[in-house]
Amino acid sequence: MSLKKIVVAIITPTHTKKSFDLGLEMAKKFDAELTVIECMYKTPPKFYFFETKSDKKTTQTQVDKLKEELENWKEIAKKEGVPIKTKFALVENISHWVIDYVKDHKTDLLIVDYPKLSMEEITLFDDIINHIHHKSHCHLLTMKS
Repeated sequence: MSLKKIVVAIITPTHTKKSFDLGLEMAKKFDAELTVIECMYKTPPKFYFFETKSDKKTTQTQVDKLKEELENWKEIAKKEGVPIKTKFALVENISHWVIDYVKDHKTDLLIVDYPKLSMEEITLFDDIINHIHHKSHCHLLTMKS
């Protein structure tokens, strides 16, 4: 089996570093390109027709935190000598975006982080992960906590 493109998808708001660490180790072992993608739902505005300053500030805070995390992971991968790309997206449908990304970039292995979640989150993210499992058409590894 040849793995040349490995993608780690971070799709839950609460996640661990385990999937990144595994992706990094596999990229080193197979001399593969590593990509870390982080997806976050676009938060709907409090008012239907426009975003308030509060809405924009909340979203920007989340975006800044996730981008900082991606930059830290880039530094770790560079120290390990692994070529890495990162991608961040605010999306309306996480599963469709991940599936499209994997297909468009001809991914060999997709690693999805799936930590322990609250009962509310579990219903939503179970559906997302099941959809990714059925439609991604590449090797898939789910990292459970």
